[in-house]
Amino acid sequence: MYGTIDDMMTRFGRIEMIRLSVADGDVPDDIIPGRIEGALRDATDLIDSYLRTRYRVPVSPVPLAIVRAACILARFDLAHGSAPEPSEQATKAREEIITWLKRLADGTATLDDGSITTGDSSSGAKVSDRPPMFSDRNLRGW
Repeated sequence: MYGTIDDMMTRFGRIEMIRLSVADGDVPDDIIPGRIEGALRDATDLIDSYLRTRYRVPVSPVPLAIVRAACILARFDLAHGSAPEPSEQATKAREEIITWLKRLADGTATLDDGSITTGDSSSGAKVSDRPPMFSDRNLRGW
């Protein structure tokens, strides 16, 4: 996963994570990790669905921008369908992340800081300027 419960608490606060860790509105005494971890897994899958067009996934090392994106997406999903619904700020932040992921996928934005591996180098067309090792001309007579 690209984010952790600790990342979520650092970004949004412990109280918010306690509130979002349950679906039915009851507020427990502490965070119930299962729901938050599920939302982070879903966010990671969504991020990978955009990144796999240009990067080897899962991305490693994980850039802070990806951790941030996972947290924002997970928070929105946790709040969606609950009372209160996601705030306008959370909705706008999610839209910005989706736009950024689309830009990463189409190549108008990049994660590349020199440590990220781009897509599999064994795929796609290859061109070589070396003369072919085997050709009709050099195999003539065999």
